[in-house]
Amino acid sequence: MSCLDLSVDDIPQLTGKTAIITGGCSGIGWDSAQLLAAKGATVYVLDIHPPSPSPPHRPAAKQKQQASGDEQGANPASRIHYRPCDVTAWPALRAVFDEIPQVDIAIANAGVSEECDYFDDIWDGEGHLVEPEYGVLDVNYRAVLNVVKLSLSTWRRTGNRNGSLVLTSSATAYSPEHSLPVYSATKLALVGLVRALRSSLPLQYGATINAVAPAATITSLLPAHLAAPIMAAGAPVSTARHVALAVVYSATASQPHSVESYGNDGPKQLGPGRWNGRVILTLGDKWTELEEPLAERRIDWFGAWNTEKTALQQKLTDMRFERLEKR
Repeated sequence: MSCLDLSVDDIPQLTGKTAIITGGCSGIGWDSAQLLAAKGATVYVLDIHPPSPSPPHRPAAKQKQQASGDEQGANPASRIHYRPCDVTAWPALRAVFDEIPQVDIAIANAGVSEECDYFDDIWDGEGHLVEPEYGVLDVNYRAVLNVVKLSLSTWRRTGNRNGSLVLTSSATAYSPEHSLPVYSATKLALVGLVRALRSSLPLQYGATINAVAPAATITSLLPAHLAAPIMAAGAPVSTARHVALAVVYSATASQPHSVESYGNDGPKQLGPGRWNGRVILTLGDKWTELEEPLAERRIDWFGAWNTEKTALQQKLTDMRFERLEKR
C-alpha cells in the first residue's frame, strides 16, 4: 500500500482560489474549510445548519473585495461564508453555484447514515409492502452527482481548466459495515465514480476527481462519547482534522504518474500531473492511497486473461479523443 506522510506544509498557498464544501459546517467539512481558508482560499460552506459561531454571510459580489483584504493578512475565518442549503434540493444547490462567480475546488462532503433498516418490512393501511424512501441515497449519492454536474458545468462555462473535485467516501467502500449495507454501497459507488471519471475529466475539462475514505472518525456521525470505547479497546480513530488534511491535499497535490492506463491513453495522459483518480484511506493517524496499489495488482485479483480482454474492449470503445477533435 502507498502510505503517505502529510502535513499542512504540503498544501500550497491558495490565495485567489474559491472552494465550495457541502456538509461544510461541522466535522470533516468544517475542518477542511478552515484549512483552505488558512491557505488563503475563499470558502463557501453549504449545510442545512450553520456552524457555531456562524461565519459572516456575505454576498458573492463582495468576493473580490474580500480577497484583497485576505492578502493584507485578514483573519482566515473571514474567508469562510455560510450558505444554507439542502443538498438534495437541486434548485437550492444550483442557486449557490449560480451565485458564486468562480469555483476552483468543489468538495462533496455531505453525508448521512441509514435512518432505518431498509430491509425491514413496513406495511401500509391496505396491507401492501411500503417502498423505502432511501434518504441515504439522496444525500450520499444523488447529491454528490449533482455537485459533480454543477462543477463541470461551471468549469465548462467559465473556461476554468484547473478545477478539483473531492468526494468524501468511506472505508466501508473497501471494508463494508454489515450493519450499514446501503450506506456502504453508496460509498462504494463514489469510488466507482472516481474510477469511471478519472481518465475523462482531465481531457475534457482539465479537472481532477479524487476521494477520501475515512474509517472511524470523530464527527456528528460518531461523537466523541461513542468513539471512546473504540479507542479504549485500542482500535484506531481519526480526528476530523486528520481527514480534512487528506481532503485538501487531494484537491491540490501532484502525482508522478497516473493511477493506471485506460483505453487509448498515451504517454501524455500517463505522465506526471495533478493528483487524480485516487482515494486516500484515513485510519487512525495514518493516510494510505488505495487506488494505485489496487491497479498494480489487477492481474492478481482480476486475472490475466480478464485484464487483457477488458483492456482491449476499452481500447475499442474509447471515444474520448474523437469527441475532443469534434469540439
